[in-house]
Amino acid sequence: MFRIIVILVVFLACIYIGFYFGEVFKHRSVELKDFQKALMLMNTEVLYSSTPLPTALLNISYKLESPFSKVFKETADMLEVGEIYSVYEGFNKSYNNHKDEFHLKADDFNIIKDFFFSLGESGVYGQEKIFNLTSEELKRKYLEAEEECKVNRKMYRGIGVCVGAIIAIFFI
Repeated sequence: MFRIIVILVVFLACIYIGFYFGEVFKHRSVELKDFQKALMLMNTEVLYSSTPLPTALLNISYKLESPFSKVFKETADMLEVGEIYSVYEGFNKSYNNHKDEFHLKADDFNIIKDFFFSLGESGVYGQEKIFNLTSEELKRKYLEAEEECKVNRKMYRGIGVCVGAIIAIFFI
């Protein structure tokens, strides 16, 4: 009886581990979607409302749910206090403070980093082009992340079930 309970617990633990690793892939697409939302909000705040950048970043940070909320808030605070002189510098400092909370790939980060590097460096027409370019690149990366998520979630879930079954059969 005890042996059956142990086998069942090991089987369920393997399934749980497989589902856990499968869900990790979902975080990247959620973060990319959240940054797309932030980009649209920033586009509205900066281009159409002419809101100062620190205020815009702070307002947007309240509307986000991912770790980007913390990054935007810290960047806004650093800009407001005068601790930094560019949005790019603030973003890098703030991102490095919360780097372990993100699930982005290097390519995703480079797109976002390039956006912050060019933010505030040109006129309204140039800013609009930068927002559009970044938005298109993020859409492409989001679709790629969704596809990767579908494939890898199924794979890791299947591996969890198979490994659990193999271990259970081995102990029987």
